[in-house]
Parts: sequence; C-alpha cells; structure tokens
Amino acid sequence: MDKKKFLDRICQNKVFLLETLSVEHDLILQYVQQAKLITQRDYTNLSDIPEKERRVIKLLDKIMGKGEEICRQFIDLLGQDHMLENFPALKNHAILACQLQEVTAYKMTRIPRGICIIINNVQFMNLPERRGSDEDQNYLDRVFRWLGFEVVKHRNTTAAEMTILLEDLGQTVDGDCFVCCVLSHGSNGGVCGTDGSCVSVNEIRRPFTGVNCQRLAGKPKLFFIQACRYGGSYQESYGGSEMEVDTDFLIARATTDGHMSFRKKDGTLFIQSLCQNLEKLCPMGTDIQTILLSVNKDVSSKEMINRKQMPIYEVALTKKLILRPVSH
Repeated sequence: MDKKKFLDRICQNKVFLLETLSVEHDLILQYVQQAKLITQRDYTNLSDIPEKERRVIKLLDKIMGKGEEICRQFIDLLGQDHMLENFPALKNHAILACQLQEVTAYKMTRIPRGICIIINNVQFMNLPERRGSDEDQNYLDRVFRWLGFEVVKHRNTTAAEMTILLEDLGQTVDGDCFVCCVLSHGSNGGVCGTDGSCVSVNEIRRPFTGVNCQRLAGKPKLFFIQACRYGGSYQESYGGSEMEVDTDFLIARATTDGHMSFRKKDGTLFIQSLCQNLEKLCPMGTDIQTILLSVNKDVSSKEMINRKQMPIYEVALTKKLILRPVSH
C-alpha cells in the first residue's frame, strides 16, 4: 500500500478541490479548524488572505504540509454528511474513493475507540514465574493507547478472579471495539490463573457474545492469547471446550494446539511481533487480518532451541477491521 495515498489524492485533485471549496471558502476554513487539522494561528493567517481562491490554495498546501495522517483526516472530513450538504460536488468524486474502499470496514470513530484489557499473570503458586511478561504488557499498553484505546491492566489473577472480572466487564464495556490480551501459562484448552486452575478461551470470550453483551453487538472483539497449549499435571476440567458460534470475533493465539510458545526476558515472540506489526502497518491502513498474517510469517521464521512456533487465529469478523493511530 502506498504510504502517501492520501497526500497524493489531494495533490491529484487539487484543481477540483480549489473550484469546489472556494464556493464556501469561509465555511471550509471553519470546518477544518474545528476538526483541529490546523491551528488557530493558521486559521487567522488564512482568513486574512483576501482572494478566496488563494486562501483555499494556501489551506490545501498547509494540509499537505502536515503529512499523511492529517491528509487522511481531511479526506475523512470531506466525506462527512454536513460537508456533502454544503459541497455537493464532492459526492461520488474520486477524492473520496479511498473512503468507498472502507465502506465494508467497521466504524472506528469514537475516542477512545474502546477498552483494551490486559491480564498479565507473572507469579504463580505452583508454576514458574513468567519473566519477560511485563515487557509484553508494557508494549501492548503503549501500542493500544497509541491506537486510541483505554487500557486497563490486571496483574496476577486466579482463574476465578479472571472469570469474574471478565463477566463484570461484559456488563459495562462499550465503544467501537473491544480488545482482550491474556498473558499467562496455559495448556490444551485454556489459560492458567495464578492458582494453576485454567479458564477456557470460550469462557474468556463468552461475556462479550451478543446475547451477553448487547453494547458490543455488531462490533469487533479481539482476543490475543499468549499461553502455551500443551498438557500438564496442573490441567483441570475447563467446561465448554467447543467454541460457541457468534460473529464479530477474532481470537489470535500464540501457538497451535499441543505446542509450547517461547518467552525470553525481553518478552514473547508472539506479543512482541504483534506489537511491532501493529506499529508498522496500522498507519498504512492495513486491516487486522493482514497484520496477523505478517505476525504468523514473522514468528514462524524464528527458531528457538531447535524448535519453531506457529501462531494461529480464528476469525468470525463480518467486515474489515482497520485500526489507525489517534493523533494527540
């Protein structure tokens, strides 16, 4: 994908924008300033320009000079209903073609986008300490705040505590998207609490299904599970091992069934790769499934103690999910 697609789109359609926006030159300045795409000082300086065409030219130059993200926000602004009412020539024009490509994408307009919960189990009663997990937590925290989420962290939870906090969250959570990251030991069917008891992935997601969480109906719900998936003496009965059918879910797991995942002092292969690829590809408008393909390729190409790791994900999304950084 072209990293300058929005800037180039404005540049290629500059004559059209000049002719269209000059009709209501004062109005476009107000809208752009209200959207905080230009500063109050920019607005004042542009307003002082007497010729309306020159005023709009300087506005477009100012927008393009602020970089790709501001150009994207400007094109998003042009596609809003109130803009199309005041500037009807914008309707169905090529300048908004990039928006049409995202008609089938989930709506991501709220600030914050939603909640990202991170459950980070490091110290256990009868299992080894998960050294390096704090590095995963910190990276996830930083990346999802950058993507516009409110991040809520929970450290060292038992299986029962994990279940209760997720059930409580399912009753109150809201937003355009929900993200749940669980970092823990695990075995065949689920992830472990600090007491060694396990919670199945189905139990983790159940509080956020349509019947249990109406606020998230039709909205994407993402689960990133960093845990091994092999059997062990601490494995218990999970209850409900089969996945319930529901839509708008994505569940990405660090490894395939029956295999271990790798963790170093600077974090796990899966979570570190996930965060790196989100940082690299989200600003380019890459959808989440394409990003996870890149994660799979990245992790599977690495070798640890003569072994490989292959992440896996299950998708029940009905639209493309594009997570973009939020400007601060």
